[in-house]
Formats: sequence, C-alpha cells, structure tokens
Amino acid sequence: MKFNLSAIASAIGFALVLNTSAFANVPNAGTLNRELEQRNIQPKIKPSGEMFNQASKTPYTAQDGQGLKFPLSRVQIFDRDQQETSAPELAGVLAKYVGKEVSLADLNHLANDITEFYRSNNYLVAKAIIPPQEIEQGVVRILLLKGNMGEVRLQNNSALSEKFVARLANTTVNSTEFILKDKLEKLALTMNDIPGVNTSLELSAGKKVGEANLLLKLNNAQRFSGYVSADNQGNKTTGRFRFALGAKANNLIGWGDELKLDLISSNNANLRNARLDYSSLIDGYATRLGVTANYLAYELGGNFKDLQSKGNSHSFGVYVWHPTIRTPDFRLNTKVSFNHQALTDKQQAVDVVQKRKLNSLTTSINGAWNNIKDGTSYFSLSALFGNLTNQTNERTHYVVDDFQPKSRFTVYQYSLSHEQMLPNAFGFTVGVNGQFTDKTLDSSQKMLLGGLSGVRGYQAGIASVDEGHMAQIELKHYLPLFSKSVLTSSVFYDYGIGKYYKNSRFLATGVENKVKVQSLGVSFSLSAAGNYAVNVSAAKPLGNKIKNADKHQFGFSVIKTF
Repeated sequence: MKFNLSAIASAIGFALVLNTSAFANVPNAGTLNRELEQRNIQPKIKPSGEMFNQASKTPYTAQDGQGLKFPLSRVQIFDRDQQETSAPELAGVLAKYVGKEVSLADLNHLANDITEFYRSNNYLVAKAIIPPQEIEQGVVRILLLKGNMGEVRLQNNSALSEKFVARLANTTVNSTEFILKDKLEKLALTMNDIPGVNTSLELSAGKKVGEANLLLKLNNAQRFSGYVSADNQGNKTTGRFRFALGAKANNLIGWGDELKLDLISSNNANLRNARLDYSSLIDGYATRLGVTANYLAYELGGNFKDLQSKGNSHSFGVYVWHPTIRTPDFRLNTKVSFNHQALTDKQQAVDVVQKRKLNSLTTSINGAWNNIKDGTSYFSLSALFGNLTNQTNERTHYVVDDFQPKSRFTVYQYSLSHEQMLPNAFGFTVGVNGQFTDKTLDSSQKMLLGGLSGVRGYQAGIASVDEGHMAQIELKHYLPLFSKSVLTSSVFYDYGIGKYYKNSRFLATGVENKVKVQSLGVSFSLSAAGNYAVNVSAAKPLGNKIKNADKHQFGFSVIKTF
C-alpha cells in the first residue's frame, strides 16, 4: 500500500502531540490504559445492616399481677459493686413512674425501660434488675449492670497473625470499660474486611457479676482463588476480543496481606497487560499499605497498521488505605496514593516518537450508606495533583502554540449512585459521575464517555474528554434459577456530556469541542456467586451520533472463578 509520509507525519504529530478533535480517537498508551481501567473498577460493598439483636423485652406472666400497689416515691440505682450511683440520664424514664402508684408489673416495666434506654444508647448487654428487697416509704432499689468487658480470648485457626487481632481488639473493645455496641460492631466489621479470614464473635458470662467475656473465633476462608474471563470490549485497532486470567492469594505472611495478579491479552496479542497489587495491614486500626505495578504493550492494526504504530506504558504506585468509619449502615474509606507512569508511543513508519512521564498524588474518599429501607447509596470523591513531562521528536512546525514540555494539572472526580429494591423482585439503580480539571489533559487522565461503565451505546474509546459528566438509570428484575443462580434482566438509559479539551483557544475554526452522547439498551446476566457469570447487553445510540461510531453496541463477557 502506498501512502504519503509527510501527510501521515503531520497527522500523527497532531494526534499524539496536539490531540486535536479530528484525531481524538487515535488509540495510544494513555487511552488504552483508561479502557482497561473500566474492567478494574472494584465492586461496591454494601453495609451489612444490623448485626446484634438488642431486644430486651421479657414476657409477663400472671404472677406479675396488678393486685398490690403502692406509691413510688424514689428509685435508687446501684452498680455491680452495690454502690449507689447517680444516673441523671434516667430522669425522663423515671418521671413516668415516680410519684405514682405502681404494681409489681409496673416495676418490671420500669426495669425493662431502663434496660432499653441503655441498650439504645450503645450499652449492648446492659440489664436493669429488681433484686429481692423490702420496700420502705416507697423507695425501690434497682441494680444496673451496664455490661463490663471481661476477658478477650482468641481461638485462631486461620493464617492471620494473632498480633494483628490483638491490636485490632485493643483499639476497639479493649479501649473501654464497658461492652459498647459501636466498638464491638467496628471490630466485627473490620475483621470481616480482612481477606482470607472468617470471623465470629461470642459473648459469655464473665467471672464477676455484670461482666461478659468475648471470644473471637477465626478460621481460614478461601486463601487462594483465581478466574478466567473473555469479553468483546477491546479496541478495534488492537483486537476486539480480550482474554484474561487472574489469581489472588491471602495471608501469605499472616499480616492480612493480599496479592492480586491480572493478565490480559487481545485475541491477536496486539494488546498485552499485566497488573500486580499487593497490600498488607500495618497497624491496629486496619490501615493498609499497598503497592501496585502495571505494564501495557500494544500494536495498532486496522486503519493504522501501515504506520507500524506501537507503544507501551509502565507504572508503579504506593497507597495507604484506611477504613475511616465502620457501622452496620455506613462505610467510609480514605485513600492516599502516589503513582509514577511512563508512556511511550511510536509510529515507526514515519519515525515519530512521543514519551511522557507523569507523577501524581491522589486523595480520595468513598463509601456506602443504607439510608432508606432496602436501599443503599454509594459515593466517592477524589482530587489528583499531577505533573507531566512531555518529549517528542516531532518537528517544531507540527507543535501547537500551547504545547508545554512540562506542566502541572489537577483533576477532581465525583460519583453518586443509589440502588433500591422494589416489590416483586424488581429494583432500580440511578447514578451520576464526572470530572473537572484545570488544564488540558494527557490521554491517560481523560474521562471516557463510552464503554461498559459509561454510555453503553458507544465503544469505550470513542469519546475521551477533559471534563465530562454522566447520568445513568437502570431498571432491573431478579429471577432465581437452578439451585444457586440468578438471572438479572435490565433496561437502561445512559447520558453523557463533555468537552474534549479544557483549553480550546488553539483549536481550528469550526472544530467542535463539546460532545453529547446518549443510548438506550437492555442487558441480561446469569450468575452464581463465587462460581460464574455470563453477561450480554445490547445498546443503541440516540440523537446525533459521533462520527464513525457504530450503529449499536453488542457486548458479552463470561467469567469463571475457582
């Protein structure tokens, strides 16, 4: 095939160095990395909901009777050491009884009201008891046992080091005199976050009156797991079909550590990617320190085959992750990460080489909240502060006026979504997400409006923008099949808007900088937790389509875990 080298050089120079909208869809190491990041999105974790049943009501029998009544003039509260104690917080509870004629049944009601008051105020096993006594001048004694913490014992049949369990206990249940509900919940929820471990908590009577012992039972969960998968969400120029395999190992050194390895290749091997992630507990607050490494290599085919376009990227990162808040109905995580990335793109037919180095610091929070019955909201916020070093051997007259070899930039991202169950096995999901920036971005930092996590009627790389916002709504139906499988059917609508470039002053006259995409589609997913998942979807773009976009998108993926 014959082609004009000077024309191609000019085009490639603009595509890779200037990123003008006419060539915004030319894949490179940055955009291909962003496409792969869509499949690495972590599943959302729903808060567990109520963990401990605090029911304190006891049934009343005929012996409680209403026969004998007397005027109640005063209530004395005693602790477990038989010392009278002031309890001003009980004024509202006692006011309903003091100064009135009461029966034995009323006193039992009073004891239960006191028990309920303390249990609803975080004292998990509090108990008010009316001991045997002679009532004189209407004065009644009540023994209040708030529930003191006794021994904390560990029955460890897991690979997790006992020192981390002890440190977690010291920062939660052992940090207070009493058995407090929120401390016990935080310990249970934090232990549940540790991979490769199943944890159960048991309370039993202690050696002293009003005291309870805590037993932590730890057993190994699945320490080693893996998966194989296939999908058709690859880029046309590197291979539409992608195959992946991965492995995960937990508690290799007993520090609650987790090692994950993912390998991906396109069907023609024009795209190859390896990703490694390792993290471990580092303190008694369940903080994790982790490192990541990623390598990608590609060769462009299709319309770019004759240019001999190829490239690679490699990155290394370190992060600190902390479970800031853990309650049964609310989760909040905080993360700080640093990442170094080096990207290289070459067009060997015209001897064009572009190299970029990026260093970035990201702070983020994410969480989930059971804010209404059968509904959960998810949210995330992040701020990325980066600097870019850009080198190219392209000739000077191909470089745009605002090209800078070195630059600094900031990217802010947000997401908010809500999942709601409805009657008759229906449910819906609604969400918004987007990003803002202060500078025109490198392709590795742009937001993708298409793909499975974007507007699903468009391929992932069809529209990458500096600033963009998306809204999605999906109606679902869940149908149990076979013994452990669920068929999820859904209809969805996606909408996205964005700007290709933050700084549009140097765009050619008539070049449109804004983009709007929307699509409507259906999907079906057959899955069994911890076993397999088969997903198919079809979506059609609505309104004015992007030039060269497909008329529809048909997606499928299959994954088998073991």
